[in-house]
Amino acid sequence: MKSAQARLSLGLVMAIAVGLLVGVSPAVRAEERNADSPCSNATLNGSYGFYRTGSTPAGPLVAIGLLSFDGKGNSTVIQNISRNGEFEFDVTFPGLYGVAADCTGKGFTPEGVEFVRLVVVDNGKGFYIFSESHGNAIYGVGTKIHTDR
Repeated sequence: MKSAQARLSLGLVMAIAVGLLVGVSPAVRAEERNADSPCSNATLNGSYGFYRTGSTPAGPLVAIGLLSFDGKGNSTVIQNISRNGEFEFDVTFPGLYGVAADCTGKGFTPEGVEFVRLVVVDNGKGFYIFSESHGNAIYGVGTKIHTDR
């Protein structure tokens, strides 16, 4: 049970991180990309279901939620979290993200503080995240649900 909770927390942190990245590559519509095209902020576009899990100074973390990317470096997350058995539901916050041409990225708070690293996979159909800030060791996975219009 603790292992599943840890994975869920890490997934959420990763998803949030992705949502907060500041991109440096030219924008390309995700639907128009092919396997040889570079990634950009536009590669993450639409809604993604995610989980994250790991450890925090407060204890094990597990979370699930929805992360929406606008393809331009802005994101919004809504998540349900368990930290050391204490639950929070429908936690919502905005973020920033950036995706480099090699499909790696970073997530930032609205104030510009980096909190997560990510890798975009399968032409934007998913991502992996990792965060080790503030005593956390959290990883997560996100999967595309649909493209926002």
